[in-house]
Parts: sequence; C-alpha cells; structure tokens
Amino acid sequence: MATTREHLAKMQKENRRLKTENAKLRRELRGQKPARKNGGRAAPSRPISERGRVREILRKAGILAELTPSEKLRAARWRALPEEKKQEVMRTLESTHFDPPLSETIIQDRG
Repeated sequence: MATTREHLAKMQKENRRLKTENAKLRRELRGQKPARKNGGRAAPSRPISERGRVREILRKAGILAELTPSEKLRAARWRALPEEKKQEVMRTLESTHFDPPLSETIIQDRG
C-alpha cells in the first residue's frame, strides 16, 4: 500500500510539473514571457513571427538543432546546382520504390 501511495505522490508531482511546463510553452507560443512570481504578466518582448516563435520553442525543447558545417556545405552545393539537375534528381527520388515500403522497415526496426 505504501508503494502505491508513493507512486501516486510521484505521479501527482509529475502532473504538476507537466502542467507548469505546458503553461510555459503555451505562453511562449503566444510570444509572451513567463508569468512573474507575483502573478503579473511580463510584456511580450519584440514582436517575432509565428515561425520564429515555433522555431524557438522547438529549439528550447531540443527538437530543432542548427545545421552542422557539413550540412550547410551540402545545402549550398544543392542550391548551386542548375535547376535542370535538381529536377532530374527529384524525378529519380520520386520514382524510387522500396519493397517493403520504408514505413514498414521503420516500424520493424522500432519493434
């Protein structure tokens, strides 16, 4: 019984932490700073685009990372290609079929 109570207490504590984090992310999504301890709200900082706000939230969550130097180099090389070459590569990629489909391979790898 004590284990159940301890487990319940831990779950309640985690629930409170997640609610706080959720509220913080919602405020960030709206472009607001976190609420002050005294209950007042901080004024939004400089206006940023919705895309900018989303990128910042993802970056803080560790989901979005900056490109590595080698990735930046590959992207620059791709952008430097003639449009005809890009279209050729895209057609090749679009016509490539996998058996089994990649989605099934990913599911199998996860299991």
